[in-house]
Amino acid sequence: MDDRFVIRRTFNVDGQKVGCRFSRPKAEGQSYFCRYEIEWPEGTSSRRVGGVDEVQALLLAMQTAHTDLLIAREHDGRQVTFDNRQSLGLPVANALRDWDPDNTF
Repeated sequence: MDDRFVIRRTFNVDGQKVGCRFSRPKAEGQSYFCRYEIEWPEGTSSRRVGGVDEVQALLLAMQTAHTDLLIAREHDGRQVTFDNRQSLGLPVANALRDWDPDNTF
């Protein structure tokens, strides 16, 4: 699978720049999958997220990456910000909305 990363956002985690990038969603059978990577200071994590079409796959990948970043903040005690704000500006799952209350996405 060709995982060309086409979308990127940079966050600040514990005073270091951390990139998060998303691939173009690709069809596999009747579903679409989008890969994302978070370039943590200690190493890169990568996940694949599926949806019924390209839009859903990308939105769910963004939501899942956002969840990973919020878990780092809420459970691991890391300082995670975007553009000097607590809101990370990515889609957020309703169950986690309290973890990112300033998010208007």
